[in-house]
Amino acid sequence: MKMINRYILNEAKMPIFFGISLFTFIFLIEIIVSMLESIIVKGISIIDVSRMISFYLPMILSQTIPMGIFLGVMVTFGNLTKYSEIIAINSIGISLKNLLKLVSLIGIMGTMFIFFLQESIIPRSYVKLQQLSIKMVYNNPVFQLKDKVLIDEVDKYKIYIDEIDPKTKDAKNVLIFFKDNTKYPTLITGERTYWENAAMILENSKFYRFKDDGEEQLRGEFKEKKIPLTDYFKDVEIKMKDIEGMGVRTLYQEYSTREKEEKLPYLVEINRKIAVPISAIILSILGVLLSVGNKRSGKGTNYGVAIGIIFIYIVFLNLGMVFSYRGLISPFLGVWFSNIFLMILTYSLYRKKGKVI
Repeated sequence: MKMINRYILNEAKMPIFFGISLFTFIFLIEIIVSMLESIIVKGISIIDVSRMISFYLPMILSQTIPMGIFLGVMVTFGNLTKYSEIIAINSIGISLKNLLKLVSLIGIMGTMFIFFLQESIIPRSYVKLQQLSIKMVYNNPVFQLKDKVLIDEVDKYKIYIDEIDPKTKDAKNVLIFFKDNTKYPTLITGERTYWENAAMILENSKFYRFKDDGEEQLRGEFKEKKIPLTDYFKDVEIKMKDIEGMGVRTLYQEYSTREKEEKLPYLVEINRKIAVPISAIILSILGVLLSVGNKRSGKGTNYGVAIGIIFIYIVFLNLGMVFSYRGLISPFLGVWFSNIFLMILTYSLYRKKGKVI
């Protein structure tokens, strides 16, 4: 029995790894395309892009591990069935029930690993992602600026950007309103502006100061004027606002402190962070039941069936969450409906296959 278990586990390693990698890559495609745009258009370094992708990875893995286990199990047991190895295994007294116990251990391991990611790795990755984003803004503020934009988030200034040069990333025709507690703020202009060490450098700059009645009081010119933006960044505190980056324990703590009308999103997310890992156990068992006893099923068929069921699962999960957020159904039913669907399908297949195998 132990030798057979080792053999099956050894056969399942690569298909499961391939399945997780495949679904993870699919989920990463949109992020990768966005990051490539950032490299080409916005001038972000490849190193920073790679780090951002690495911080996204734990969040994606928490969703793709159940899918990858499902696909890997289907491919493994599809091959065992195709080459009649399942018949040989049954002939030595190993029943379908024994095989399901073995595979459910794989699902349990996947579930425990996802809980570990959610409680330990993902919150840290989320904070690191925010820190890296702020660092990129600090080192290269221009990456988030566009033509005809007024920025009112800097402590002492309002900044209007008329045009950004697509090649040099320099700004043209910049207006800066200095917030100096007067009725008419001091106006600073610059023909060309570039960024250096978290400061705006204005070339051919002029400034205008006004009296309380709006009459011009003073004007001057500078060949170069430096406007420091360090105040905008020095007091930034990282605070996790997106509930997707929180662990179940943190979500529950936040849920306990919220008003009744604010609790719903936290309750939905708590259920999701429990239901998705549990689905790894259900999907691992379902993968066996869909594969054994069907000799005509090849890898292509297994891939198609696996992707189809995963698609249905994702649709049910997302629809349930949308209905839950809108208050149309309870968060428990909305989030867990997809798992209930998988359990019903698994049980019906077990009743059917258990009589034959």
